Amino acid sequence: MKNKQNRNTILEKIKKILLKWGFSKKGILSNYKGEWYLFPQLLLIILHLLSPYPKAQYIPFPISLFFIISGIVISINGLRISLKAFIDLGDNLTPLPYPMKESILIRNNSYSTSRHPLYKGLLLISLGISISTISVIHFSLFISLSYVLRTKALKEEEMLKMKFTEYQEYMKEVPAIIKNINYLDWSS
Repeated sequence: MKNKQNRNTILEKIKKILLKWGFSKKGILSNYKGEWYLFPQLLLIILHLLSPYPKAQYIPFPISLFFIISGIVISINGLRISLKAFIDLGDNLTPLPYPMKESILIRNNSYSTSRHPLYKGLLLISLGISISTISVIHFSLFISLSYVLRTKALKEEEMLKMKFTEYQEYMKEVPAIIKNINYLDWSS
């Protein structure tokens, strides 16, 4: 009986969070708040658990060690950036590209150097995995994730410009995801 009560309490908390973020049956079926951007993002992240191809065992040891260490360092930096952005965003966090009604525009801390530092961190983690595993599959996942996150960020920015009049100026001052990489740094 107590386990069932605990499970119901947990499910109610999850439902409350999902509703706060803007999830609904209507949205999942019709992409009302950009739910469809989230699903490929999650799938690509999960696919990083695949075994690497080709196997790194065929690459000479000193070269493979360089790639392994470099990839781990890049992934750790990406994790650090993501965690900092997650904390900086606080109650404004939503996995959907539509800001919540009660959200405010965050422009300080990690959001002063990138408009989408969570995406930047995810991309660095993905890049680090593809480098450390020397995997064509994982590099393809990195490219695909770049496309999905860029598309999601552009949609998110449409909504942020409507909600926050100062967002257009923020876009001119701060790079989108990664500075000086045209595909990941746009200003309007």
